[in-house]
Amino acid sequence: MEKVILDISGMRCGACAVGIELALGKKRGVKSTKVSLDERMATVEYDSAIVTVSDIAKTVNDLGYIASLND
Repeated sequence: MEKVILDISGMRCGACAVGIELALGKKRGVKSTKVSLDERMATVEYDSAIVTVSDIAKTVNDLGYIASLND
């Protein structure tokens, strides 16, 4: 399993964070997701043989937020 931290902009409330967690949780290859509204980031544990970081970020972006790698 791999782990990635994404910065997420555009979240305004707890429902935003929950929505992102639910969407990522349904994604094949994602084992766990924790989204922090206060820190504006998501920590995602995933199987790199099934899903890529780009796919994970695209899922967030498709919800209307902006996901980028946390450096």
